[in-house]
Amino acid sequence: MSTQSERYTAVAIVLHWAIAVAVLFMLPLGFIMHERAEHGDASQALFAAYQLHKSIGLTVLALTLVRLAWRLTHRPPPLPDGMPAWEAFAARATHWGFYVLTLALPLTGWLYVSAGWSIHTDSSLPVPTRWFGLFEVPHLFNLPSASDDMRSDTAEAALTAHAYLAFAAIGLAGLHVAAALKHHFLNRDETLAHMVPFVRAPNETQPPARNVARSAFIGAGLAAIAVALLASLYAVSNLAAPINDDASRFEVAEPAAPPETATVSPTETPPAPTASAVPGAPSAWTVDRAASSIAFGYTYEDESGSSQFNGRFTRWTAHIRFDPNSLDASTIVVRIQTASASTGVAVHDNALPTTAWFNSSAFPTAEFRSTRIRARGDGRYEARGNLTIRGQTRQVDLPFTLAINGDRASVQANTSIDRRDYEIGSDDAGDDLISRDIAITIRVEAQRAS
Repeated sequence: MSTQSERYTAVAIVLHWAIAVAVLFMLPLGFIMHERAEHGDASQALFAAYQLHKSIGLTVLALTLVRLAWRLTHRPPPLPDGMPAWEAFAARATHWGFYVLTLALPLTGWLYVSAGWSIHTDSSLPVPTRWFGLFEVPHLFNLPSASDDMRSDTAEAALTAHAYLAFAAIGLAGLHVAAALKHHFLNRDETLAHMVPFVRAPNETQPPARNVARSAFIGAGLAAIAVALLASLYAVSNLAAPINDDASRFEVAEPAAPPETATVSPTETPPAPTASAVPGAPSAWTVDRAASSIAFGYTYEDESGSSQFNGRFTRWTAHIRFDPNSLDASTIVVRIQTASASTGVAVHDNALPTTAWFNSSAFPTAEFRSTRIRARGDGRYEARGNLTIRGQTRQVDLPFTLAINGDRASVQANTSIDRRDYEIGSDDAGDDLISRDIAITIRVEAQRAS
């Protein structure tokens, strides 16, 4: 007969299910995030999912350490009488295997984010980790200060190990569940009832004595786990949107005559219009990411003199709908992942995502949204719109040109902002070393979609 004393303690049960539910939530989330990042998703929803994934992973690490300490100081219930020696060994090995996995999985994930390197774009991506937005978690081994080669190699090795451990966890969990069901329905012993609350073992002749305090503790713990799971599911619900919704889109309704900025050499034969280049009809274009860029420049001045630094954002999307014959119907929306800022100078790159500068963990996205577009003559245009960085919105004028040459289109824009208008760097000790005026250069190259 299984008695109350033969079951796991209430603390062990709550810790077991908290870790199990967290891992079962994290495994599919991790695969979904990886797939979307591989397909170029740079949405705020994905950024928020990564932050949640990291926060839950660190929580699993802490809970596993508590669970392990509790296991070493509290004797677990005995295995069923008559269990074969090989099966008893497999049961113990499985339990200790779970401890190893729930320690190694978050540690390899922590190592990956500490490297500050994106394997999807093969570029620096130093993003701070804030535990559920409450405090910043330090990086391991001072990796952000390491060389690019070291960070790249570490990120690749850590993420590879992280993936293999995830597959191992799936296999071990399947084996664990199958064994528990086998003991309950075939062996009809108390194995499953040891850990599943309020479940009686098939071989019990009478229910165990009710312990009100124990039942209340387990019930409250399971309720808290359920609430946390629902909140996490809600937090990542935006990931259900199609990936292409956040891909760059470029549409141009071409005029009857070639645009003034279209360049054709006098010695060239003008390109024949394609089927999609019907005057006045919108045509779709595919943005050439390799040839397109959003760059910024600033002056750094210290006791040794002034130096010009240039950087770029590696993750952004542009949604452009432009009709030179109907400028009121034209729109430009550009969204930038602030954590992707890169200058090639490690000390600067490590500082940019922090709370004093872009504060990327709280404000992962900067956005320009046009409110009016007007022609300035000579093939030039100006987009007036709202630029939002760090939750601060200011009106900005963005002069730009559009050149269409056959099946190739090019948009180039230049402007400048005062970073203090957006509270960027104003609370940092290095504020007086970096110019307030920041030059911004945007270039979008696109190929006519077939």
